[in-house]
Amino acid sequence: MALDTKRLKRLMSQRNMTQRDLAQMSGVTEAAMSRYLAGSRQPKGETLANMATALHTTSNDLLGLEPPTEAEQVFRLVARNAAAIPNDVRLKLIRLLSEPQGGNNDEWEF
Repeated sequence: MALDTKRLKRLMSQRNMTQRDLAQMSGVTEAAMSRYLAGSRQPKGETLANMATALHTTSNDLLGLEPPTEAEQVFRLVARNAAAIPNDVRLKLIRLLSEPQGGNNDEWEF
């Protein structure tokens, strides 16, 4: 994924932040920051995270990625915790997802 340099420059401008300021806050040289802003070099993950923190935003925002939908967030949560989900809850989830309108919420008492 490529850094959205237009978004990066806009955020810097909104925060009255210079290239030097962002470089210092991100732990890179001013020359490296210049290359990121020019689009000739892409920051590594840690540097991208530091840049996002300095600009009070997220790495996804700097990459120009849309935030995940609620459904995607739920899917990720379930996927991350699949091993910890008891079998009876798994069966309820399967039934809920199999029904056209999302099922009956009355059976979701745990």
